[in-house]
Amino acid sequence: MKIIKVKQNSQEVDRICARGVAPTEEIHQKVKKILEDVRTGGMAKAVEYAQKFDGLQGKKLSVSESQIAKLADKVSPTLAKALRQAIKNAVAFHQHELNDLKGFSFQGKNGEVLGQRIRPMRRVGLYVPGGAAVYPSTVIMNAVPALVAGVDEIVVTTPAKDGIHPSVAFVLRELGISEVYHIGGAQAIALLAYGAKGVEPVDKIVGPGNVFAAIAKKEVFGVVDIDMIAGPSEILVLADSSADPDFVAADLLSQAEHGSGFEAALCITDNMDTAKMISECVDEQVERSLKKELLEKVLENFGRILVVKDWFDGVAIANRIAPEHLEIMTREAEELSQSIVNAGAVFIGPWSSEPVGDYFAGPDHVLPTNGTARFSSPLGVYDFVKRMSVIQYSQKAILKNGKAIAEMANTEGFFHHAQAVLKRL
Repeated sequence: MKIIKVKQNSQEVDRICARGVAPTEEIHQKVKKILEDVRTGGMAKAVEYAQKFDGLQGKKLSVSESQIAKLADKVSPTLAKALRQAIKNAVAFHQHELNDLKGFSFQGKNGEVLGQRIRPMRRVGLYVPGGAAVYPSTVIMNAVPALVAGVDEIVVTTPAKDGIHPSVAFVLRELGISEVYHIGGAQAIALLAYGAKGVEPVDKIVGPGNVFAAIAKKEVFGVVDIDMIAGPSEILVLADSSADPDFVAADLLSQAEHGSGFEAALCITDNMDTAKMISECVDEQVERSLKKELLEKVLENFGRILVVKDWFDGVAIANRIAPEHLEIMTREAEELSQSIVNAGAVFIGPWSSEPVGDYFAGPDHVLPTNGTARFSSPLGVYDFVKRMSVIQYSQKAILKNGKAIAEMANTEGFFHHAQAVLKRL
């Protein structure tokens, strides 16, 4: 694994910060055509595309509860126990977020009542990757915060190819999600956003997908809300000489194995000897891996060990990179974590391996990528609620403030705005 000495303004840091994959214009145009076809052609077009791209047999997109139950029963007892506990952990964590979503109300000195009310979305669509991908954790991490928020209906779309994996079916059954359709890609996003005969459109679409699904989500934003446009997975490990190099190497490869070739597996250290030991451990683990070719491709693109002169530079670079996952394996890990302001999730100490967050701990694993942790947050209960302003003016308040309101309206050229207030005086 490559080792590079860097400063805050080094070219290599600039290159890492500019990471990202831009889809071609050809893909954009294909997505737009699919969206428009399903929007205007409804269920017939959705089925047509599902047959063409998703391996759908026949003309029925919906998956019955009995089919889900039959698949769920195939899950082993040990996996069932793990999945149930992961769900419990996620629910427990997200319930704490409700404390910040209580709304408020206060009364002004002229009797006016002002406030904010929090209400959940009614219907949310969840895209679950299919085919070779098996992601029961995706269902947990996207559906649980919506359920905790009070969303009434969650509808799932997933490609028909290879069917629904028993572990995914088990989580669907555990969470009580029964509206499931065998359709993927841009056509699934179109179905969720626009609806069709027998399928009501949703208020928001969440969940990861291929490039067609990702572009489609971006295109339908505004018709519906979306979670985010996720890029390749990323990890940045801050490690000093106290870190176990084998732990660091394993965690770097845990994200490198995702498979697109553009994942970022980065380490920052203040010690060249530590950098060399981590590099050797990475090379050894890659050499023994069944995914050797894939890992080598990822590490060539965005696999780097960055050596800094001190942690002042190290933290500054970490905050500039704003990684999806940031691990801290240093002597004063907790103290150092206080200086991190840009990261999707922070993992503190040698036992907080990134997969603990991916699967089990409770905090959501749907995190901002490509540096968007500078302004974005993990998926949470707050993503499935809306805020409504409440304005209840008294007669005394309008009499006192009406002329000022009308003056502002007239200044902007809105005569009837002003009249609507003046008539009350």
